[in-house]
Amino acid sequence: MTNSGNKALSAVLSAKTDPKDAQRRILALVQEVSPRLGVTSVVINASKLSLNSVNGILETPGKKYFFKLHAEAGDVEGLKNSEYYNSRILSDAGWPVVEPVFTSRLPGSQFVIYEYISAPTAFELYEKSEESDGNADELLVAEKTLAGKVCKAYLSSLQESTREDIQAVSLNQLFFNRLVSDESRLESYYLGKKASLPEGEIAFDEMAGMKWVINGVRYEKSLQDIIQSAKILLDPAKEEHVATVIGHGDDHNGNRFFINGEFKFFDTAFAGRQPALLSFVKATAHNTLLHPRWLYDPEKLEGKLNIKVEIKDDVIIVDHNWKTEELSPLRMQILDIYAKEVWQPLITELSKRGWLPDDWQEYIRDALFCCPFLVLNLINGEKYAPAQSILALSKCVELGSEGNTETIVGKFLKSIEPKV
Repeated sequence: MTNSGNKALSAVLSAKTDPKDAQRRILALVQEVSPRLGVTSVVINASKLSLNSVNGILETPGKKYFFKLHAEAGDVEGLKNSEYYNSRILSDAGWPVVEPVFTSRLPGSQFVIYEYISAPTAFELYEKSEESDGNADELLVAEKTLAGKVCKAYLSSLQESTREDIQAVSLNQLFFNRLVSDESRLESYYLGKKASLPEGEIAFDEMAGMKWVINGVRYEKSLQDIIQSAKILLDPAKEEHVATVIGHGDDHNGNRFFINGEFKFFDTAFAGRQPALLSFVKATAHNTLLHPRWLYDPEKLEGKLNIKVEIKDDVIIVDHNWKTEELSPLRMQILDIYAKEVWQPLITELSKRGWLPDDWQEYIRDALFCCPFLVLNLINGEKYAPAQSILALSKCVELGSEGNTETIVGKFLKSIEPKV
């Protein structure tokens, strides 16, 4: 399907520049695909997380609905045959989900409609808690309960799948396809572009070949090394058989409502059977390691970010004060829950069955790296000031390249090693 024929994509792109036009497009789309609902107007919710999607309220003469529409340029043709927005497969596996009242799976016109939901998302609640230093105990209890359910769903659905099945997994769109597709984000965001430093510009391709020293820790891979490793390890065609689970895949805080003391998922665009080592990566990265103040809201770093950057002998030396473990103890608590309640039991079970590849830690690193590097253009000068851009890229390096075991990612990977 071409982009011109993708009504969902047209609406998503329009929402970034002309919300009123996007509302007209969505109204026409809903009225065409689901006339029985009697929708008369659309209101789009402004959200920093809705980068490839649009959500909001559908209004009828007597009722409101909540909708979510997801699309992006470069979607592979195979996605139209996937179980798009399939919440049933998740609920059957034990995931707590909000069930839609209507789903459109028509290629180019995919969207999902729920009963009206006024509950806050996990993203909103955690952001509010961090900015006000509020008590998050209730959220952490819900987080642990949810992690237990996710782990149980993973372990009960664990099996081996064939190369052909893995290649058809829609979750590949968020990782491997963004690296190698004809309209890859690697190509459109970075290759052949200029990156800004606090004191001048540098070609990204040149920067990509440099090693990094961040807050005194030397990292063993350049951006180029990590990208190449990710292209190899995340390739769904590389293994004949892969351990898989039933998962959400895009289960970041923006896709979870907090309803009556419990987290429930929605926007199941990529739900289904997924590689076991890939399924929980987005949740782990976006809910803990990728703080919105440097990824989504870099302007909030104004007056708070102290950073020094020096290039010496093809090494980028960065010293900064944005240390997640110090500035966000709440996110470190969530990472600890994920490690103990989801990752460690899953890794242990994979090891027991002989399904854990030798390079599993590098695989997870590469997938973690893809989350910030490919979700936004980190060298976009209209969004990121030079210092903010270098901070974001340094965070990508921390995720994807081995430092010492005392780094935040090093400690995390050590904590989830299989129990013998």
